[in-house]
Amino acid sequence: MKRRDFLTTSAAATLGSSLLGCEQGDTREGVTVGTGQLAPTGDANVPGLLGTAHQTVWGRRGVVAAADYYASLAGVQILMEGGNAIDAIVAASATLNVSEPYMSGIGGFGGYMLIYLAEEQRVVALDALGVSPAAAAPELMTEDDCDAGYLAPIVPGALKGWAAALERYGTMSLGDVFEPAIQLAEDGFVVSKFDESVIRGSAEKLAQFPDSARVFLSNGQPPRMGEIIRQPELAESMRRLARVGAEDLYQGQLADRITRFFQENGGFLTKADFENYEVQWREPISTDFQGHTLHAMPPGSCGMTMLQALNIMDGFDLPNMDLYGTEFLHLWLEAYKLALIDDDQYNTGKDVDIPVERLISKEYADAQRAKIDPTSVAAFPGPLLSTEGTTSLSSADRWGNAVAFTQSLVSGFGSGVIAGDTGIFLNNGHRYGFVLSPEGHVNLLEGGQRAKGVMTPAIVMKEGKLVAAVGAAGGYTIPQTVGQVITKLVVGGMDMQLAIASPRLLLNRNGGRAPIPEDSQTYLENGFPPAAYEELERLGHNLVEPGNAGGVQAVYRDTETGALAGGSDPRRDGHAIAW
Repeated sequence: MKRRDFLTTSAAATLGSSLLGCEQGDTREGVTVGTGQLAPTGDANVPGLLGTAHQTVWGRRGVVAAADYYASLAGVQILMEGGNAIDAIVAASATLNVSEPYMSGIGGFGGYMLIYLAEEQRVVALDALGVSPAAAAPELMTEDDCDAGYLAPIVPGALKGWAAALERYGTMSLGDVFEPAIQLAEDGFVVSKFDESVIRGSAEKLAQFPDSARVFLSNGQPPRMGEIIRQPELAESMRRLARVGAEDLYQGQLADRITRFFQENGGFLTKADFENYEVQWREPISTDFQGHTLHAMPPGSCGMTMLQALNIMDGFDLPNMDLYGTEFLHLWLEAYKLALIDDDQYNTGKDVDIPVERLISKEYADAQRAKIDPTSVAAFPGPLLSTEGTTSLSSADRWGNAVAFTQSLVSGFGSGVIAGDTGIFLNNGHRYGFVLSPEGHVNLLEGGQRAKGVMTPAIVMKEGKLVAAVGAAGGYTIPQTVGQVITKLVVGGMDMQLAIASPRLLLNRNGGRAPIPEDSQTYLENGFPPAAYEELERLGHNLVEPGNAGGVQAVYRDTETGALAGGSDPRRDGHAIAW
């Protein structure tokens, strides 16, 4: 069956998912869903992840898509007050610190931001990944130390990144854009079902640290859905930063308080580590894919990895493939395995020479493509991964600017440690930022080095016009989920919400390392045709139960009308809001 015939019958269907549990009545014949098409009865190839609250939203003056609805609302509030997409993304990022505290924040290990500047017609890249403490060394840490506790954090980069973006391209002050977050921290956010689940899953970690337990485990128990969590100490820290500036976290009173706390508890972080930290403005990398130009972050982001895989796929007859069929799924998995092998060999945030131009060239993709056997693959079992502590958000404004930003605490609640009475969680950036072994690995932990981040925000252009800003959470699933959403958007002709909500296939691995073939797992979310599972196993793929599928947030611009749209992953709490 040709791709377009397949999509005509299946792309808008919303049956068959156990992930959200939409009623089958939502897909009766004649119901309009996110694509604007009619959903035929009984087609279960796209799962029930759309729902009335998760259709693509459209507007003309601005749009924000974040993994938490408080953050989307904060971003749109700033747009309504006259701010641009950069102002909005910082407001949303700060709000996520309050209402999604387990994924990112002021003490996070940082993030990557891509900004499309409409007036200049160019994309710029901000690397706000943190740096390992000068005293850190692999022989001084265990794998458990990377997961939680006082040795786990690296110097946080997120706040300095927010401030740098605002200073260079925003129109508002840090105080202006922090106001929604400060108010929410003081008033309290209401615990959702997703919040309840994540906090409960992290309760054992939080209970080890008195200040963390005091805020998030009242009466020694995780909060239930509908409870209200107030964070007055975090609000006080944010008010101070709004008043005196972001540098206070790196050179001022907050830096003193945080580093003193960690030194008293045996941690690596020092005031000098904070004082020496700087963000970097870098040149994006790019490639052409199916008539579109894709912009991504350079290494240590996995942008290079995603572009490699999409270059390999670009040489196949994608327009005539069924995007839910075995042929596409097999080739996709094999292409990403090749790209992830190179990721493990070359990718790092350290200042080393990486042959990026060769790795993302079409010539290299041709050579890699020739290695793929369309009829077989080895099976590589491995343990399931848990959800990672990362979040992604995107924005666009009436002037044509757009931002894709991904930031992280790394694991849920990062190190698990709130730095005393600051209200600020510190990351566990040693987990994904570096490896402790083997000797000679390109990303082996060294003191004072910039971390690697798997985060992969992307800007999609066509004939010089903005199409989309896309990013995702989910550890090493990130370059895969962003690539799949882009493929569904530009090849499958899906609208943004359907491209995000439809089922995904993924490679993964435990322990914060690239899922290279000898130690990886493969899984498909519910919703693919039953034959696909059987045929992939016959080809040699060792399928396991679905695990972490990440979370995508994206904005879209109609190249003809300039209308703006947003999509938000129903696997998380997010809702896109357009104005």
